[in-house]
Amino acid sequence: MPSTESRAIFFDLDGTLLVNRVSPVTRFFDFCARLGHTFDEAAPRRLERWQHEYWSRRDWITADLEQHGEAHFWRRYNERQLTTVGVTGPLADHAAQMDAWFRAEFTPDALVPPDVRDTLLHLRRHGWVVGLVSNRTDDLAPIAETHGLDDLFDFTLSAGQAGAWKPDPAIFLRAAQLADVLPEQAVYVGDNYFADVVGAQSAGLIPVLIDPRHVFPDADCRVIHTIAELRSLAAEGRAASIHLTDLR
Repeated sequence: MPSTESRAIFFDLDGTLLVNRVSPVTRFFDFCARLGHTFDEAAPRRLERWQHEYWSRRDWITADLEQHGEAHFWRRYNERQLTTVGVTGPLADHAAQMDAWFRAEFTPDALVPPDVRDTLLHLRRHGWVVGLVSNRTDDLAPIAETHGLDDLFDFTLSAGQAGAWKPDPAIFLRAAQLADVLPEQAVYVGDNYFADVVGAQSAGLIPVLIDPRHVFPDADCRVIHTIAELRSLAAEGRAASIHLTDLR
């Protein structure tokens, strides 16, 4: 049985511990500018919220893959993005051009923010069980090793291993089992409100949203803007004694 003394904190990977130097939203609007499109200042936030919702909806992704195939998936995705920010006209042509630019110019630029390592080590030194839980399909251990994170986690869990994709509560509950804690004794940190916060809440975990660009100003949970802000958790006592009102 899980110990009532246990504390655990689980982290999302992409967008949380591993971030892009240039955000996908910035790249998208750079391409739009080449096409001659201009937007109001609220458009980036609107698009990023849509992106988060899209990637939390496995049914939408599956339907697009089945209808358009892998070869044209990203073109369809670009069309959806263009529609979201109000672009009209030959959307298929615009999407194809953006896809071509992306394929020609994109190079991987993911990095681990400088505050991640010290913060996770700080939590572990204060007795927290630290897990990595992501919607990736494959084992997370190799990617953690590639980015120098492999010594920071007590366990890793991918959606493929769990057989469930966030926001399905099953992946969160499996993480709690691996940490040997009750769901209410665990904190989950992620950047996607629809996948991470909604999923964690539905499983009974305590959600913390990392939102450096203020995409979700109305989030009903604790919101942080850097991973370093989590260092205060080490002084807040057992996870079992932390309530949502304390984490806002």
